[in-house]
Amino acid sequence: MNTRHPLKTLALTVTAAVALALTAPLVASESDDHFIIRDCEQSREDLAQAIREYAENEEDWVFLAEFGLAGGDITALKVCYLPLGPDILDAGLHVGAMMPCGQIGLYEENGNTKLSMLHPKFMTTLQPHPSLERAAENAEPAFEALLDHALGGP
Repeated sequence: MNTRHPLKTLALTVTAAVALALTAPLVASESDDHFIIRDCEQSREDLAQAIREYAENEEDWVFLAEFGLAGGDITALKVCYLPLGPDILDAGLHVGAMMPCGQIGLYEENGNTKLSMLHPKFMTTLQPHPSLERAAENAEPAFEALLDHALGGP
């Protein structure tokens, strides 16, 4: 019997597609409103551990994956905030690929550790729908709390 949470199972299927997208050649560009980019004082390893521990210890979070990309230049993490699932799926099963998950990349640039994450509002750009607007609004404070914890913020 499969005892995995249905959202976790679906989210795992998306991980491979995200990994493929993240292995595309890196292009230097200015950040836009679809990304949250933070400068970090911690090492990639310490940040990955803090994010993993947060997701594993918070009731509404699931830690799905950590893997290297771009020859080890990027530490990719995937975490999901489960309370968003119903709003996301309300927009249709076809948007299930977006799931309530954060795609996080940790990397070094000019000797400094950086964190990049898709902003939750990317969902509404890909699929305009009122329930996805609601999901993005609810996701933002949840992911900010995760990042504040990992980065040693408030």
